[in-house]
Formats: sequence, structure tokens, C-alpha cells
Amino acid sequence: MMEMRKEKKSAMAVVVGMGVIASIISGCGTAAPKQSSTGATNASSASDASIDKNATIQIDEADDFAHLDPALAYDYGSDEAVYQFYDQLVTYATNSTKIVPDLASSWTVSKDGLKYTFHIRKGVTFWNGDPVTAQSFIDEFQRVLNPKVASPGEGFIDPILQGSTAYFKGQAKSISGLSAPDPYTLEITLTKPQAYFLEVLAMPFFSAVDQSYIDKIGNTQFDHHPMGTGAFEMKSYKMGNEMVMTKNPNYFKKGEPKVQEVGISINKNEQLSALKFQQGQESFLGWNQDIASQAFISMKNNPKFKNDFQSEKLVATYYLALNSKPTGPIQNKLVRQAINMAIDKQRLVSLQNGRAAAANQILPPAMPGYETKLPSDVDYQYNPTKAKQLLKEAGYPNGFSTSLMCPSDQTTRSLVQSIQEDLQKIGIKVSIHPIASASYEADAESMKYPMVYTAWFQDFPDPSDFLNTLLNGNEIPLNNWSNYNNQTVNQELAQAAVMPQGQARLDLYDKIQNQILADAPWVPLFTPIRYAVVQPYVKGFSMSPVLMDPLQNVYVVKH
Repeated sequence: MMEMRKEKKSAMAVVVGMGVIASIISGCGTAAPKQSSTGATNASSASDASIDKNATIQIDEADDFAHLDPALAYDYGSDEAVYQFYDQLVTYATNSTKIVPDLASSWTVSKDGLKYTFHIRKGVTFWNGDPVTAQSFIDEFQRVLNPKVASPGEGFIDPILQGSTAYFKGQAKSISGLSAPDPYTLEITLTKPQAYFLEVLAMPFFSAVDQSYIDKIGNTQFDHHPMGTGAFEMKSYKMGNEMVMTKNPNYFKKGEPKVQEVGISINKNEQLSALKFQQGQESFLGWNQDIASQAFISMKNNPKFKNDFQSEKLVATYYLALNSKPTGPIQNKLVRQAINMAIDKQRLVSLQNGRAAAANQILPPAMPGYETKLPSDVDYQYNPTKAKQLLKEAGYPNGFSTSLMCPSDQTTRSLVQSIQEDLQKIGIKVSIHPIASASYEADAESMKYPMVYTAWFQDFPDPSDFLNTLLNGNEIPLNNWSNYNNQTVNQELAQAAVMPQGQARLDLYDKIQNQILADAPWVPLFTPIRYAVVQPYVKGFSMSPVLMDPLQNVYVVKH
């Protein structure tokens, strides 16, 4: 059974709020943009004398920080701060999905893939001077597995970590799979091999924490008064208003951070943030704030700003989940294939001013295992004529009526209405049911809607995070909203989960994905493209396929 039992990172909040779909302007579609290469950066060859070593940067954040406790943070807004405050055993190389050392200087893995031994860097301290040791990580694992903390990270290590279930249930006072033979050695033992375990450890849930500090102030206060090891310390925080981060003078990574302070204003008004950027009051608009639709178009066409943009295809897929329960027309595979061929995905891209790319498979392009060329029989192209033929073969020559559930915001409604029009052309009459975000997941899990419009953003760069989490029969109804349950696929997913990294594992995921596409429980719609716009005097900014805005790498040249 899939280890991750908790809902992932604010999937529906992303569907409702992401700027890539909040950018719809009817009639203002543009061609899909030429992508900057992964890892594109506006770094310069600035001499040391030209760098402003006393600089501060100012950005807006669309929403207040839900959590500053790494055991609780599980949304993009919180991650903007938490990644600056805390470090993990391992992290990702700049603009890459490659795992590299962080607070662990090195590690080894046993031949059977069950035991990981990490060597913790000596001399690293928390902001208050307390030392970081192997116990700093054991403490956080225990917090994540403590029901009183209620961490969303619990499902990523329970039951894969030996002794995790017993500890979570209160049947053991320690986690048998964790040990520290000396203060700077951490041993982690798993119940079975997991190819992506290092990627799990790179998540903020598994940061080093100062338990003595937490014990003094309590978990509730800790959520708003961090004590980390990271590049920036929290200087001040006025909830709902602003946060100021200041440089950690003792940060263990030489040369980071490169600015003295980062000021973050809480501002939901995308248009105002764009105006502030154009007036030079904002250093950049990246993950921290969506670029308002009108401003995006005007700045892209303005010689003053058009060369200041970067873009990155996100590791995400927007899709229709087609409920394959054994009643109604959509239980028929031919009907599901017809729906795949009936939707004009390029029009969905145009409606978003090119801030998306049409999708033809479950895995997004930046995900390992993405197939550059699908077998022709599962590469569904826009073909209304063929779709009508498939409906006729399925026994529905005159179409049928059905319903589609979607988020209640108007921008999403505009995309869904385009889908509604496409399906009407082949005889499928769709009634749209907009649902508020507060009840969206519960309604989706009820399985009462034949079609659900949703999205999935990666937790970590491994195909299992999409294929296993969303399409394993064991994930019905928590994450598998198409009610898809192919026993052969389930068995192959279980097999792939314990295989070592390598081409054989990716080949099996190709086979799995192609079988799922043949069964057509999804209509993959598009991959969102995230844009950033950066002041020309702000250097070192880059867009990562995994991490948030690189505040620790940004610097300012004198201007």
C-alpha cells in the first residue's frame, strides 16, 4: 500500500489560485513561449566591486505564511520562508533535480537498500548557537510522527521507516529505525527499499530542529517563532502584514546569503504588486507572487521589461479525472477515449496567454520517466470526428448528459467552459458544478461526479509521486479521483516502488503509464508554465524545477 496517506501540497488551493490559470483574458491568447532552459539564471559577470554588499531586496507574498514550523509547512507560500530558515540532510543542486549534500556532508546506503548512514557536518549551529547533531534530525522525525503535532509529513515515512507505525500509535517510546552511534552519525533503517527516499528527506518536514528551544516555547509558539540553521533568520514578523529576514552571519555555506535583508509584504493584489515592480519597489515577481494578467501582457510587450522574464515548466499536470465506476456512460473505455480526443487543449493554452503547454500524458515534461514519444494508440490528438465515431461504437450515437465538478473561481470556470463547449460539439452535454475550495476535496472523494477538474504538483521528482499516488487502486478515494483500479497496474506499481533507480525502473513506469493511458481514466490537459520577472540589477535569480525562489543566491549590483 502506498506510504503517503496524507493529501499532498495544497493541490486544490493551487488549482484555484495559481497565476498560470488566473491569467485568462478572453481573446488575448498568444503562442506558447519559447522556454528558457532548466536552470536559466540572470547571473552576471559582475566584479566584486560592483556588488552592493549592504543591499536588501523587497518582494510581495500573495498570502500570509500558514506555517513556519517545518513539520507543518506544506504549501508554497510557507515554503518561501521555511526553505530559508531550515536545512535538511540533503537538498537539490541549483536548478536541478540532482540530490546533493546539505547538513549531511556524505552518506552511504547498504547493498539491500534498507540502511542509510549520514555523516552530519560538525560545527554547524542553530541561530542561538546550539549545535546541530544527529539528534537534531531524530527529534524532527519524532515530531513528524507525533499525532499531537499532526504533521502532513507523517505519511511520507510511515510505514517505510522501521518502527514508525509503532511510534505513531504510541506503542513505542522511540523509533527503532533511527539511531545515532555518535553525535555526528545518523542511521536510518527502512522496512523495504525506496528508490526516492533521499528525495523525501529533502522535504522541509525532515529539517534539523532545536528540540530544547521547542521545549521552552512549545509547538504552538514554534510555528510562528522559528529557530533554524538557514541562510536567513527571522528579524520581525507582523502576521498578515510583513516579514523581515536578516542574513545569518554564521551560515555554514560560504558566500551565502548575498544580501543583508529580505523584506516580504503580504499583498493579495497581483496588479498592485506588478505596479510596484514596474516602479522599482519590488525586486522580482516569482513564486512569491503571481504576475497579473494585464501586467504580464503589457510588460512582455514593453522593451523596458520584456528581457527581464524567465520561465519554467512546472512539474505539474492539470487534468480531468473520469470516474470509471461501473455505472453510466463514462464507465465505457471508448467514451473516455472519445472525451480525450474531443478537447482542444491548444485553446486552453491560448486562454492562458501561453502560460501553459498542452499535455498528452500523466507525467509532466520535467519528471523522470516522461515519454518523449508515446505509442500512437495512446497519444490522443484533438479529433472531434474520431471522437464522435468512438461514441457511436460505444452505443451513444446521440451523445449523453453528464456533469463536471470544478473549483468555484471564475478563471477556472472559463477553462472548464471551453471544455464544456468542446464536448457539446460531439454530443456530450455537460453541466458544470463549481465547488468552494473548503469542501472541494470531500466532494471529489465522494465519487459522485462523473468528471472532476483538478491538478497535481510534484512532492518530489519521481514518477511514483504521480502514477502511484493518483492511479493506484489503493489510493481510492483519497487521491485517486478517477476510481481507477487495474490490478495489473497496481502490482506493477508495487514492483516499481522497491526497484533501484535506473533505466529498468523507468521502463516499467513507461509500461504502466501507457496501460493507464489506454484505459483512459484521465484527460491530461496542460502543464502550467511559471513566469518570473526580475529587476535587471538583481542577479543570481534562477528558476528551479524543485525549489522555491533562491533568496540565498540573489544579489544586487550597484545601479
